[in-house]
Amino acid sequence: MATYRLLLLLKLVGVVAYAGGLVGAFLATAPADRRRAVHAVASPGLLVIWVAGYLLVRRLGVPLTEPWIAGAVALSLVSLLALVHRAARDRRTHTAFATAVVPLFAVLFLMVFRPTWKGFSP
Repeated sequence: MATYRLLLLLKLVGVVAYAGGLVGAFLATAPADRRRAVHAVASPGLLVIWVAGYLLVRRLGVPLTEPWIAGAVALSLVSLLALVHRAARDRRTHTAFATAVVPLFAVLFLMVFRPTWKGFSP
């Protein structure tokens, strides 16, 4: 039980780091600061999220092929790629921000409601 809670805490720390890097990438004024927020804060935060999530899934015995897991990994990668793309091209528009944030809300939806293959069968 302590390991499970520690992994949850580690995943939360990763989420906070990723969110902080995402916001920092759009609020920073200097391009170097934006790149630093993406590559030194957001990217490692996402790596922590993925590792902690993988360890949680292994601990719970849930297959990695479940739609909520595969979708969350894919959407979080989309969010990171959008963030890296926008930071590299120095674009800080509302559309650029939405491109990075909307997939995160979709990941949150998948994590909360956890659709499974059983839910898709008639």
